[in-house]
Amino acid sequence: MKKMISLAVAVTASCAPLPPPPAPPYHAVGTEPFWNLLIDERDLTFTQPDAQPIRQPRPKVIIGIAGEIYQTPRINVNIVHGRCSDGMSDRTYPDKVQVTVDGKRFNGCGGL
Repeated sequence: MKKMISLAVAVTASCAPLPPPPAPPYHAVGTEPFWNLLIDERDLTFTQPDAQPIRQPRPKVIIGIAGEIYQTPRINVNIVHGRCSDGMSDRTYPDKVQVTVDGKRFNGCGGL
């Protein structure tokens, strides 16, 4: 009887759905001043020319009414799903992004 239960558990476990693959990295950019944000599976990384990158562990995402929110001690990100132009090129992005780093606010676009 024990063998049958173990076999049933093994068969059931092998039929369980696989977890979804990790989401691809999320990129956001801004101009005047230029900045870049990368959100990957582990970190939020904010960079600017001629400055050291600021990296924080990726927190659990907060699902807002218009998009996603990430809050860390140094970096806060508010992603709003809505078309965005970076103002410097003809490129259109799917999201408007507001990043606050050490109390300083940056506006830009993201999602590509």
